[in-house]
Amino acid sequence: MLKGCDSLLQRENRRKLFGVFLAVVIIAVSLTPQFKNIITFPQELQFMEGEAQNLYFGFPVNVYLRSNRAGVVNLNGLPLSPQVAKVNLGTPLKVEPLQRGETEVELLLFGVPVRRMTVNVLPPVQVIPGGHSIGVLLLSHGVIVVGEAGIGQPGARSKNPAREAGIRVGDTILKINGIRVQGVMHLAEIVHECGQQDEALRIEYKRKETFLVSEIKPILCRETNRYRIGLYVRDGANGVGTLSFYHSETGRYGALGHVITDTDTNQPLNVAEGSVVKAFVSGIHRGTKGQPGEKVGIFEEDTHLLGDIEKNTQFGIFGTIRNHIDNPYYPDGVPIALASQVTTGGAEIMTVLEADHIGCYRVEVEKVFNQNNPSDKGMVIKITDPELLAETGGIIQGMSGSPIIKEGKLIGIVTHVFVNDPSRGYGVFAEWMLYELGIGPLAAAGVFLFLIYFQFFHF
Repeated sequence: MLKGCDSLLQRENRRKLFGVFLAVVIIAVSLTPQFKNIITFPQELQFMEGEAQNLYFGFPVNVYLRSNRAGVVNLNGLPLSPQVAKVNLGTPLKVEPLQRGETEVELLLFGVPVRRMTVNVLPPVQVIPGGHSIGVLLLSHGVIVVGEAGIGQPGARSKNPAREAGIRVGDTILKINGIRVQGVMHLAEIVHECGQQDEALRIEYKRKETFLVSEIKPILCRETNRYRIGLYVRDGANGVGTLSFYHSETGRYGALGHVITDTDTNQPLNVAEGSVVKAFVSGIHRGTKGQPGEKVGIFEEDTHLLGDIEKNTQFGIFGTIRNHIDNPYYPDGVPIALASQVTTGGAEIMTVLEADHIGCYRVEVEKVFNQNNPSDKGMVIKITDPELLAETGGIIQGMSGSPIIKEGKLIGIVTHVFVNDPSRGYGVFAEWMLYELGIGPLAAAGVFLFLIYFQFFHF
């Protein structure tokens, strides 16, 4: 009888130990980054029809999936349906959107539902590739401080009121005495009028992401007989670049592939207003090692207007074009490839070398970077086309924005040149520019979905 009681007690203790062990395992698993990735997986995923993607959790455990509608998505070659399918999260999962539509997908872990997601398959985004030469005219919010100048006074050493008040090169002056600064001449008039009335200036300005305020008393310059504060400023920029793509359904465009910065301060320009016009290439300065080349462009501000500039971002300039844009090589347009679909190998770029004639030239995508977050350097390309190398030496200024086409898809945009090897340079993924433009499945999903999805699952 005593032995029987001991046996029951031992079995009870084993059950308790097993329960404690199981609880510890569950807690340990729930604290892993991989499990947190599953729990924080977004409730809505959007894919483009026919564009397969790979997801990777790095969590070697079997889970079960089921959806309320078959025929919308395949997973690892098998259709997701109301029937439960087992998958291992330790291996890459290939998601194949089959047709447009929406389906609810439920994920079960240890037999318990842990996540319910809406999968929405959207039509692929078609764009007209660019390659067109454009003139860029940009006005900034406020004026940018690009230099300092001492102000001479009779019988005294030169002074600089702005520097003494803390204003530095690279700052952007936004308001004076509550009045928004419209440009260089507007700033000069306000300063002179306040100086004549012996009034101090309350200057509101921006230094990177910090807003500051300083008070300055203008002083009379003996050389110009005008009141000044000791600064050189600029209110915009212009130059020649390349159109990247045009979305005919919305009339919107993307260009350049990189942010426009002030040439003296290297600070990004905050767009107040701007426009793009048609440009003509009149000459080429060939690039060499250590000396980037450039296109010599001609454009007139008041003619050949194409459209406006709405924003200037890390991935280029964006806005709306008034007239339809054509491309002689792809008149019907091409789909934009997702970043996860871009591979190395032969490709082509389109750009203008003479007048307004778009040419198509061979390149090699040498390296593709797996980016967890959007960046303007997604791939390395090498110019291999003999004609382009002979004419330009490789990638030159003004070529930024040239579309990169591979296997009938727009995969990226030319952005930067390697100074020590002008035949090579960087490209940004076209998908990032599409998202920045505000069209496509990722834009529709919202910023939160975009960041979560690529932070944890893109590879």
